[in-house]
Amino acid sequence: MTTGLPKLFLALLACAPSSAWAACAVTNTGPTALGTYSPPALVNGAPPYGAVPGGFDCPGTVISVLSGNFLRATVTSADGFKLTSTNAADTVTARYVIAADNAGAYPFTPGTPFVYMNGGVINLLGLLGGAARNVQVYVRPSSLTAVKPGTYTGSFTIGWEWRFCSLLGALGVCAGTLDQSSGVTPARVDVTMVVSARPVGVVITTRTTYDPISTTNNPRAIPGSRQRTTITLTNTDIVAVDANSVAVVLPTPARATVALDGDGTVSTAYLVPTEGSPASSLGATYTAPGSTTDDVDFSSDNGATWTYDPTTAPKAVTNVRIRPRGTMAAGSSFSVSLPYALF
Repeated sequence: MTTGLPKLFLALLACAPSSAWAACAVTNTGPTALGTYSPPALVNGAPPYGAVPGGFDCPGTVISVLSGNFLRATVTSADGFKLTSTNAADTVTARYVIAADNAGAYPFTPGTPFVYMNGGVINLLGLLGGAARNVQVYVRPSSLTAVKPGTYTGSFTIGWEWRFCSLLGALGVCAGTLDQSSGVTPARVDVTMVVSARPVGVVITTRTTYDPISTTNNPRAIPGSRQRTTITLTNTDIVAVDANSVAVVLPTPARATVALDGDGTVSTAYLVPTEGSPASSLGATYTAPGSTTDDVDFSSDNGATWTYDPTTAPKAVTNVRIRPRGTMAAGSSFSVSLPYALF
C-alpha cells in the first residue's frame, strides 16, 4: 500500500535544485558602446535607445506567476547620468536616459524601483521574455548644447532585488527552487560614446553631352564639346542639415569655360537641380548670370569675390558657387548640374 507521504516526498525532490542549477548573479558590465553620433544629432535627441547589459542573470530561472515572486531594479548615478569627455579640456557634457525597452515606453525613474514583476501580476513580462537571462536595459544619449568631438564615458548603478520560486506548497511556502536576494545587490554599468562630425558628402562627376562631329550620339571630349558636371551632396547623418548651411564651390576645369546656353542637348538650362530620397526642402535656383538673388554666383578671382557677371566674357570665370536653400533630410541626397564648353 502506497501512502500520500512518499508521493509528497518524491514531488519535493523533483522540485529541488539539481546539480546543474545555477543561482541568480549580479555582475558589473561594460564598457558598452552606445554608438557614434554627431553634435547636431545629440542636440536634437536623435540617437535611438541602445541595448546595454544590466548585470543581472538567472540561468536556472523560468518566470512564473506565483505569489511572492518579484524582480525590481533601481537606477542611480553618482554624476547625474552624464557622459564626460576623456579630454579634460572639454567640459561640456552629454547626458542619457535609461528605459526597460528599446522604444523608451517604460523609462526608469532614478532612485525609484522599476518593477519588472510583482507577485501574481507580471509587469511587462514581454521585456523579460519569460526568463530572467542576461536582462538588458536601454540607454539613449543626448545633449542640451553641442559637445566637441571625442570619446565620452559614463557609469550608473542598477540595484537589483529579486525572489523567484518555481513551486508553491501548502500555506504559500516555496516547495520548489527558491532564489532570493538578501537585499539590494548593485551592478555597475559603464558606457561609452563617440562624438564625431558628419559633414555633407560631396561627389562630382562629369559626362560629355555633345561634340561638333557626332553631336549627341556617343559624344567625345574634344574642342567644341559640351559637358555637364554634376555635384551630388549626401547627408549621412541621422538629422537634417541645418537650413541654408550648404555651399559648393566648383573650380572651372582645365580647357573649359562655363556654358551659359546649356550642354548642347535639347535642354538649354544652365542649372539642373535634382531632389534625392527621402525628399527634403533643399533646392537651388538660377535666373541670370548677373543675378544677386538666385543661388548661383560667379568669381573671376578664384573666389575672392562673387559678383562677376560672365555674360560677355565667360572664359574669365575661375569658380562657380552654388548655395542651395532649405534643409536636407537625414539620409537624403541632392544634386545640381551645370554645363561647360571645351576649347
